Amino acid sequence: MENHSLREENRRLRLLEPVKRAQEMDAKAIAKLEKTFLEVSGTEQNDKSQQGFLPKVAKEPCSLANTEKLKAQLLQIQSELNNSKQEYEEFKELTRKRQLELESELQSLQKANLNLENLLEATKACKRQEVSQLNKLHAETLKIITTPTKAYQLWSRPVPKLSPETGSFGSTHTQNSGKLDNDILNEPVPPEMNEQAFEAISEELRMVQEQMSTLQVKLDEEEHKNLKLQQRIDKLEHHSTQMQELFSSERTDWTKQQQQHLSQLNALEKQLQDTQTKNDFLKSEVHDLRVVLHSADKELSSVKLEYGSFKESQEQELNNLSERHMHIQLQLDNVRLENEKLLESKACLQDSYENLQEVMKFEIDQLSKNLQNCKKENETLKSDLNNLMELFEAEKERNNKLLLQFEEDKENSSKEILDVLEAVRQEKQKEMAKCEQQMAKVQKLEESLCATEKVISSLEKSRDADKEVVADLMSQIQELRTSVCEKTETIDTLKQELKDINCKYDCALVDKEESKVLIKRQEAEILDLKETLRLRILSEDIERDMLCEDLAHATEQLNTLTEASKKHSALLQSAQEELTRKEALIQELQQELNQKKDEVEQKKNEYHFKMRQLEHVMDSAAEYPQSPKTPPHFQTHLAKLLETQEREIEDGRASKISLQHLVTKLSEDREVKNAEILRMKEQLSEMDNLRLEAQQLREKNWLLQGQLDDLKRQKDSRCY
Repeated sequence: MENHSLREENRRLRLLEPVKRAQEMDAKAIAKLEKTFLEVSGTEQNDKSQQGFLPKVAKEPCSLANTEKLKAQLLQIQSELNNSKQEYEEFKELTRKRQLELESELQSLQKANLNLENLLEATKACKRQEVSQLNKLHAETLKIITTPTKAYQLWSRPVPKLSPETGSFGSTHTQNSGKLDNDILNEPVPPEMNEQAFEAISEELRMVQEQMSTLQVKLDEEEHKNLKLQQRIDKLEHHSTQMQELFSSERTDWTKQQQQHLSQLNALEKQLQDTQTKNDFLKSEVHDLRVVLHSADKELSSVKLEYGSFKESQEQELNNLSERHMHIQLQLDNVRLENEKLLESKACLQDSYENLQEVMKFEIDQLSKNLQNCKKENETLKSDLNNLMELFEAEKERNNKLLLQFEEDKENSSKEILDVLEAVRQEKQKEMAKCEQQMAKVQKLEESLCATEKVISSLEKSRDADKEVVADLMSQIQELRTSVCEKTETIDTLKQELKDINCKYDCALVDKEESKVLIKRQEAEILDLKETLRLRILSEDIERDMLCEDLAHATEQLNTLTEASKKHSALLQSAQEELTRKEALIQELQQELNQKKDEVEQKKNEYHFKMRQLEHVMDSAAEYPQSPKTPPHFQTHLAKLLETQEREIEDGRASKISLQHLVTKLSEDREVKNAEILRMKEQLSEMDNLRLEAQQLREKNWLLQGQLDDLKRQKDSRCY
């Protein structure tokens, strides 16, 4: 049933929203981690496939940034996962504690209900008994009161004591009744005495009933307190059983954790041994690398010697080439000077020829312009002559017409005709003067034309002479051109030779520079390799020291944790001892409570016994009528009884207070144990962190080993 209820509780807890959320978060975190791991593994494989046997180069900043981001996301997801797991564990622990408390309360309530039912039945039975006893007492008192008796003057009669120290009530009664039997029976009882006896008995009965009611109330209170104490004791018993179960489960957990710590310690020792072996292996590899470096230094010195000899030979060749270059440069300078002189003479001739050509062109242009002007003037004069001739002919015709007209109109207008004729004559004279002027101009122009023709013929002669001179100059220029072509050919050949020499010189310089660059690069590479090897050795030494320190720290922490686990086991043992001691205390308290119960039962029995004695007294009073005098020790006995009951009540209160103190102490112990459990959980989380750090160190060691392997491969490839 308990397993079934626990399964149901587990199902219910799994169906809770925070648990589902935590599971979903765990699933998401696992998916993210797998995705990031696959991406990182893919990128690493790509890098490895691209690199091959080349040395490991530093990754690009983007890939580093991505890896850093992925690492940060991974750490964040891991922290969230750890937080959710911790919250889930705390929630589980709280629910388990709450379940245990509720179960303990339920069981204590069930026990209390059973006790209350039993008490109710017992009280009902007691009340029935008391009612029956009271009914009997009432009937007997009524009988005693109503029955007539003869006894009187009973004040001197000795009454038997109701204390338990005296003997049985029957023996005293028989003795006293035996002595005074004859006196009582022979005396008559007066009615006043009957009334007084009735009043005294009723008063005593009322007092006894009040005392009984107060005692009953106190007894009920005590029983109620006892029930409460019983409930608390049951609750504490159940809580102690639960605590024992919890301590046993925690003890098993502690043993498991101790075993896990021992296994982790063994694993860490194995890792330490592995790291020591790897360190030895790395030392041997470093020694091999030093040997390889020594051999590389020797090879470098031999290469330097070869390079020195090659450099000397190249310098000799360069000196020879520079001497040849200087000789050819001097020859070229001489040829260049001759060529420049020829070019200067050629330029002078060319300038004179061009000047002459320009002068000739200018004169020819001027003469042609003058000729054209003369021609134009002749043409204009000819056109003017033609116009004048036409005008002259027109004037002639006009004159003829006028003469005809004049002849016709001679008679009519002789004076007008004469005026017109005079005007015509004047115009004719003017025209004739103009014609004479133009004829003079034409003669002048003809003279100038003859002069220009003479000048043109002289210019043609000078042109022919210039042509001869130019032909001579052209022949000289041609000769100079042929000589210049020959010289240019020689210069071209020399330039070609110079170019070849320059090319060879440049090639030699380039080879020299390349060899210098190659040697510098090799020296830089050797220096870089030396520096990287030195840094690698230093970093490996530092990392080895750090690993040793981390391992020492981890071993110290493991030792401290083992000591802490031992202390915790000792604390658990002490807690168990305290629990056993508290259980013994609870048992003692239970025994005391049982004793008190027995005492209460004894008190009840004594009370019942006293009630029986009272009944017996009443019966004896009914058989042998007595005076209504109360027994002398009855009040003192009742006072003692009340004092004892008050003491018992105070003892019950004191026991209740002590039980409350015990409960508070137990709760404080439980809180202390819970604090210790939380502290131990923190230590466990620290152990997990240490395990993660050890794993990271292992990964670093693997990376260093891979880098050393790459360096070895580089050295092997360079050696080959």
